[in-house]
Amino acid sequence: MSDIDTTLKLLGITDSNIHVTDIHEEKHGRGQGRKNYQVIQAELTYKLERCPHCGMLKLRRNGHILTHIHVNGPTDRPVVLALKKQRWRCASCGSTVTATTPVVKANHAISNGVVSYTLKLSKQAMPSKQIASMTGISSTSVARMIDTAIHPRPSITLPRNLCFDEFRSTHSQMSFICIDADTHKGVVVLGDRLSVDIKQFFYSHYSSAQRARVEHVCMDMNAAYQNFIHELFPNAQIVIDRFHVIQLLGRAMDQVRIQCLKEINDKHSREYKALKNNWKTLHKANPDAKHRRYRPGLNEYLTDQEVVDIGTNAFPALKDAYETYINIHDALLNGDTVRLDELIKHYRGHGGPMSVALSTLRKNLRGVLNAAKTTYSNGPIEGVNRKIKELKRACYGFANQARMFKRIYQLIA
Repeated sequence: MSDIDTTLKLLGITDSNIHVTDIHEEKHGRGQGRKNYQVIQAELTYKLERCPHCGMLKLRRNGHILTHIHVNGPTDRPVVLALKKQRWRCASCGSTVTATTPVVKANHAISNGVVSYTLKLSKQAMPSKQIASMTGISSTSVARMIDTAIHPRPSITLPRNLCFDEFRSTHSQMSFICIDADTHKGVVVLGDRLSVDIKQFFYSHYSSAQRARVEHVCMDMNAAYQNFIHELFPNAQIVIDRFHVIQLLGRAMDQVRIQCLKEINDKHSREYKALKNNWKTLHKANPDAKHRRYRPGLNEYLTDQEVVDIGTNAFPALKDAYETYINIHDALLNGDTVRLDELIKHYRGHGGPMSVALSTLRKNLRGVLNAAKTTYSNGPIEGVNRKIKELKRACYGFANQARMFKRIYQLIA
């Protein structure tokens, strides 16, 4: 095998009708965009006698047409294939024919390999300029490839289990997103999160029989969604995301902790340092009561449970909030719906942040209990939202919502 054949295979060019004549370097572009390109001069020719237009055997060779095709290279340096394509002219109908190759589409200057590589990079939350720099094409060409290849459209069938959430899209606009809770594939992305628009979408795209088959809808404690869930999906159970329940209780406990810190006059006391420097220990579901380790601020070797006791024993309100947090956390994650129901319904607080949090859970009691019964959560859609944030950060935001949604559909396809 010759070195030229090896080079072609390395570039992913397997068309035996392409014959290389020379390989050299050239500079292309203007100004700061001017860069070195590896140029491969080649000829595309094969035997063709019958005219594809009239079917007559009167094709005659009619010279070549030079095209410059961007192809994938083995290094960071962009590669251009200067390909002379054979042309024929029909003596019967007068039409002309140009040789074709599977390396590139007809009348295109970017190879199929570069197109597929560009779309692969665009799935990795890369901005268009960075993709263009890596592939040796322009950012406009990258945007055109994405527009041509991706056609955002909602899911044809409605999954049995859904996840609802919202995200910030363009110009501080809050948009709605829904995915399949089982496969994590996208269902729809809407430009806003208005209830009327969400209802209109599901009514217009899915029949009543399809909507009746939905079994679970996972969401946070958004009251606007809960108002129309049973209207859209009469047989669905609302599942409040477990993370949001724990987050609500954790924030309430932190507010109580901060109130206790403000009551301590001696900023060098053990209680103050336990609550100030070691506050994360209060959020542990199973504080370690056996192994001691050094505690910053306290300058002592203590177990997790000893740190908790130092901070909570002096403040009954904080101790009550901490025990409530731990008990509900354990019941929720262990699926103990009886105990969870009792803890939420029979909580007797003395006002304050924890009482407000438990009042919110009582309003969403059915969804919280369903979260303990099922394994579904909003974790998949929160992961998608994280990818969307990474995409926005990498691209320095989007001005065009339609183009942003095309990139999002790549993430959830």
